[in-house]
Amino acid sequence: MPATATPLTLDQARHLDVPDGGRIAYYETGLTDPTAPVIVWVHGLPLDSRSWSAQREFFDTRAHNVFLDLRGYGASSELPPDTTGVTALYVADLAALIQHLGLTAPLLVGFASAGHVALRFAAEHPGLVGKLAVINGSPKFRRSADWPYGFDEKGIAHFTDAAVEGGIEGITDAVLDPEVVFADVDDARAAELGSWFREMSHHAGVRTLLGFFEDISLDDDRALLPNIEAPTLLMASTIGQEVPTAVSLYLRTTIARARLAELPGADHFAFATRPDLVNTLLDSFLTS
Repeated sequence: MPATATPLTLDQARHLDVPDGGRIAYYETGLTDPTAPVIVWVHGLPLDSRSWSAQREFFDTRAHNVFLDLRGYGASSELPPDTTGVTALYVADLAALIQHLGLTAPLLVGFASAGHVALRFAAEHPGLVGKLAVINGSPKFRRSADWPYGFDEKGIAHFTDAAVEGGIEGITDAVLDPEVVFADVDDARAAELGSWFREMSHHAGVRTLLGFFEDISLDDDRALLPNIEAPTLLMASTIGQEVPTAVSLYLRTTIARARLAELPGADHFAFATRPDLVNTLLDSFLTS
């Protein structure tokens, strides 16, 4: 974690019961002035709200921050048994939270798999979003004849096989492979982030992580993108392997009010490895 930041802890979570019997965990920090801007932060795989430590430190003096643990992660309840349509579940949970808290026109920030959730949310609930920021998100994570980006079948099998053969340790090794991630920091920082992120991944468990590889990765939300009305900031890591920068360029040309910021020399987890850059871009977008 960033040395100067105090991370959230799971016992600080508040909870909201949702209609299917689940509970979603959330955290509120920062300004309490009702006129302050509001930011809703949604983590990606395999993390939880604690991963936004550097963002919490920076924005607690600038905004009212709401951090959501997606179902299966952090202090939220597990995914319901035999869940299909995981993205739809996450979108419904996010809508329930924003409405429960009475948030007006928040900036919604989503990273990676949660960037995907945020894109669908903004398309389906335009009245609940003021601005949208997506870090290395995609409308479609699997390749097809008309979509050359993302995972092929062999790539997906790499992760699902790791889960079968090695359980949570195996799939965590695959997701946080040091040969693939943290290429933009030195070895010591990579080890520190890897250890921190592994703990969150282990807490989430195999079934939660497979919710992405076996369900979310099957989504194709390209047709929804023209429905996004909110001003949108797309942040794309130039050396990240998970979501090529061409995906963000596609989003830029498909979402009406989008702007694209490439993060030079940044890897996939840019919000943690390059927080100064990401925070500066988000702050400028928030106040513009």
